[in-house]
Amino acid sequence: MRRVRRNHQKLWMTLFACLGVLGALGAAQTCGLFNARDTYLAQTLAYADEIADPSRQAADEVEVIHDTETRIDSGERIDLSSIYWENDMAYAELSDGRRARLTLDRALQTTIENSLTEHTVPHGGAVAIDPKTGKILAIASASNAAPVLSHYATRAAAPSASVFKLVTAAALLEKGSVDPQARICYSGGQSMLTESDVRGNPQTDTTCASLEQAIGHSINAVMARYAYQHLSKEDLEHIALRFAFNREIPTEFLTDVSEAEFVDDDIERAKTAAGFWHVNLSPMHGALIAAAIENDGIMMTPILIDEITDAQGTVLYTAKPRPWLVSMHADRAKVLARLGENTTREGTARKMFASRKGWRQGVRVGGKTGTLSNKQPFYTYNWFVGWGSDAKSQIAVGALIVNSEKWWIKGSHVAARAMKTHFSK
Repeated sequence: MRRVRRNHQKLWMTLFACLGVLGALGAAQTCGLFNARDTYLAQTLAYADEIADPSRQAADEVEVIHDTETRIDSGERIDLSSIYWENDMAYAELSDGRRARLTLDRALQTTIENSLTEHTVPHGGAVAIDPKTGKILAIASASNAAPVLSHYATRAAAPSASVFKLVTAAALLEKGSVDPQARICYSGGQSMLTESDVRGNPQTDTTCASLEQAIGHSINAVMARYAYQHLSKEDLEHIALRFAFNREIPTEFLTDVSEAEFVDDDIERAKTAAGFWHVNLSPMHGALIAAAIENDGIMMTPILIDEITDAQGTVLYTAKPRPWLVSMHADRAKVLARLGENTTREGTARKMFASRKGWRQGVRVGGKTGTLSNKQPFYTYNWFVGWGSDAKSQIAVGALIVNSEKWWIKGSHVAARAMKTHFSK
């Protein structure tokens, strides 16, 4: 058996610190906030209850212990470029003649690949995940600018931009600091943030918005002001860890760590909380963040290998969904998921999601866009990280498009097409 965390002592400290979240999770279940039909969430509660220590208060992580059969050999990782298809099933060859059948969905994989290759974008990547199981449904990359970067979907080479507003909002909701519908007045902050924008100025703060509107319309000044007023450096570091920043993501292929730095300066830290630099992100990690929000705050261990067989076709391993991180309390995650729907309903991604022609009825879609430009070389990083669900299924998508002076498409284009394929009639 092997533990997800490398630091044994630190792991057990976090494992035995589950009471705070467990209490909230249990209350949520009692009040009907958890769906009683959700087997995996029920199993997560039961497992977390077994390792809870009443002497602790906070909860960071649910330990996931894998039997030796559940991982490919130590040091071996799937090369994403070696994946091949037989009919509608994806496979990868492992050592000693073993073969891995993968979790990829061919229709969804094709849709995302086409979205990335129909335009000659400098770089781009997108990942789709089943939030309930952690199964990776699609992973695709494009790189057409020098230097060519392989497997861009797994690289944390881009700033997270306003996608980080989701994590900041999660911290505010976890602390109970903000009424999501209460309005705060602001000024400025459209493309940059000044100290006055962050601190506030009664003489100029005449436009007002709620947290919901700040997420949906990506209002920098509101998010920075809330962070400045309510969130400490430790608060942001803590929620970032719970959403898998500064952690090695337990994938069966190589994936970058998304680094987040929170400086001591209150103003600069508030800018970071609003999405201005100091945080990077991979599309893979973006999909996990969206999946955790849709999955009542629980981030599942990502799964690419569905089954492993030997040369004779004997099944050696079948994947089982396992929780990884408790990112949020269940009730707060539900609130954040609802707030994120403002983005696709009337906010910055409304044009991509307004028309649902060909979609099943009753699909809910939420998420967050993000745009940030770099001067040397000039690139605009354009994100959509979001989730969708109806009575039949759920999906989470992390999509990034890097544009030069010539714009091609946005991350929301890629995500909308992926969700349409997933939720097609």
